Amino acid sequence: MTSGYLFFSGGACALLLLAATKVSMNHHQLAVGRWLILVLIGVICYLLLPTLPVLNGPVALLIHMPVILVPGAFWLFTHLLCREDEPFPRWGWPPIALSIAFSIMANHAPISLSNNAQETFFNLSQFLRLALIGLGMLTLLGQFQSDLVEERRRLRAILLIAVGTYMFIVIGAESLFAYRPVPNGVPTLHALLASLLSLAACLWLLALSPSALGESLQQPSADIPKEATPVPEPAPNLDEQQLAQLVRLQEHMKKGGYRHTGLTIRELAEQLDTREHLLRTLINRHLGYRNFNEYLNQFRINEASVRLADPDQAHLPVLTIALDIGYRSLSPFNAAFKRRHNLTPTEYRREKLPA
Repeated sequence: MTSGYLFFSGGACALLLLAATKVSMNHHQLAVGRWLILVLIGVICYLLLPTLPVLNGPVALLIHMPVILVPGAFWLFTHLLCREDEPFPRWGWPPIALSIAFSIMANHAPISLSNNAQETFFNLSQFLRLALIGLGMLTLLGQFQSDLVEERRRLRAILLIAVGTYMFIVIGAESLFAYRPVPNGVPTLHALLASLLSLAACLWLLALSPSALGESLQQPSADIPKEATPVPEPAPNLDEQQLAQLVRLQEHMKKGGYRHTGLTIRELAEQLDTREHLLRTLINRHLGYRNFNEYLNQFRINEASVRLADPDQAHLPVLTIALDIGYRSLSPFNAAFKRRHNLTPTEYRREKLPA
């Protein structure tokens, strides 16, 4: 291994270890923080592997396991970061498990395998790893405009552009040079890229915006209100302009502004004749909502709950009510309703209107 690779990879590992220590000290109690720590440890192990002597058996698997877990951990981290109130999809676990199993069989199989079998397992594992990272990047991109936490929006953009792209490059290079000689300079270039990304991440987390990660992660005591009251009481530190905007917002919602299908925060800002970033700040910092869709859901689910319990509307299909209050389809309505009441709309109606 060249001295250039050792220098840059050593610097990157030191910076990543510093970042992992900070995350561990401040956010180890959160699942999202623990998955991020695993991603950082996995990248550290990945950079260290080429510098170690040839290892075999359980020791090799132990060192390689954090690397194997990185794609799945990255997707889990992005899901917990961006979809705070949604459980991780059950269908996501099988590809994660298969990715781990194929990687182990390709590199640490407990039985002797032919070269063709090892190559097959390697190709399958690379495909699944790319797919998991792609799903993580799609999670970062999904509902980006609805995110009301400014620091988290920046974090999502950084992860999407920098970290996701880096992981794609690494796995792509692994696949390209798996069975052919690696050109001179490629390992050093890779270590340099990792070092620069690590330096940028540490500067951002420790100096430029030390509270960014804390504001991005939902703390246990900062849950979005789930009671029937649609809008919490305004904070006492509202100035006159913000108070006037809040009054306009409340009046607009009372008149059914939330019923507009596919309403975005940009469209709502245009309807209220205000700037989008000011409206984001008002809803996030003064009303306590971290996602615009969850803010709309408070009004929509309140109305749906009343209509589903109304005997005069018992003849209306659930889909009709969902479309009336602004949902494009039944699936997101069912999910939002169940998060509020722990019942599906049909179960709720059956409970409120027994035959």
